Amino acid sequence: MKKLVLVAGALLLFSLLFPNGVQLPKPKPVVVVPVAPDVTPDSTIVKLLKDATAEDKARIVSIYEGMAYVLRRDVGARLNTTEKWAEFQANTLQLAVEQVGKYPGLDDAIESVFARSVGTDDVVSSTPENQQKLINACEIIIASAQ
Repeated sequence: MKKLVLVAGALLLFSLLFPNGVQLPKPKPVVVVPVAPDVTPDSTIVKLLKDATAEDKARIVSIYEGMAYVLRRDVGARLNTTEKWAEFQANTLQLAVEQVGKYPGLDDAIESVFARSVGTDDVVSSTPENQQKLINACEIIIASAQ
């Protein structure tokens, strides 16, 4: 009986000291995203990010990987014009980027990648070809930031 009381007391003490249980550290998985071999990094973006921290580069990569993922899943249903794409991109960047202006000229360099990929500043409908151009632009930015 004494052993049972001691075990119950130890469990009670343990639950009072650790009410949410013991949290063990979880190792972060290493995710390596291969870049398509035909994607050439943009030299301007590479130059602007040469002194960037690994965290900043990883943030840029993750933002544009997410945007490319959304474009692939959307298939032109919601992002059916380049105007809606631009709005989506602007809203995403406003929410995802914490230090605006940390790398001067990076925003213009990214915009030039999209302008070269799409080929126009005009509002055009999101055909499969135009969606692929936007995805390719995202991949160029990803390759440039890695």
